[in-house]
Amino acid sequence: MAQKDDVLKKLDIEPNNKKSDELFTHTYYQGIDVEIGNIKKYLTYVPAQDKNKKFLETKLTDLVTVDNIPQFTYDRLIRRAKTVDVIWFNERQMPCGFYEIEHTTDIKNSLSKFYKLQDFRADFSIIADSNRKEQFLDIISASMYNPIRDYVRFISYDSLIKQYAKERIVLDDEL
Repeated sequence: MAQKDDVLKKLDIEPNNKKSDELFTHTYYQGIDVEIGNIKKYLTYVPAQDKNKKFLETKLTDLVTVDNIPQFTYDRLIRRAKTVDVIWFNERQMPCGFYEIEHTTDIKNSLSKFYKLQDFRADFSIIADSNRKEQFLDIISASMYNPIRDYVRFISYDSLIKQYAKERIVLDDEL
């Protein structure tokens, strides 16, 4: 029991605390997404408010490859992009992937961000527990999302973990 308490303390998790659990889950999957982007050799970014949160025992700021978001477009769009949970940038510092982790928050907020950023040639992904896929499909089917429907995909936590494992194997084989 003492080991479990030590691990929870290292990760800043309070046992039986819903808010603490949500924060851990969000940051955990955010960290995995950053790691995948890094393995794929993309520049990776997380919002300023998330940089000091821990992915396992490492702060996200120590995982991302850019401290400040590249100035890839107009200021008003940059301000919106800065709130996306994880962004991958290609070698030209243009966004190629926008990722929102939706553990308990409203999927519509993420889709609103994607709607505003739709003119970029990038992937848009909602990452959430598989039990939220139906909710995602219901929301994305609204006519207001017609312009982005074909560009937004749902990624379950399990799929993200499998992708991470696959990327790690490829990385290990290259080393």
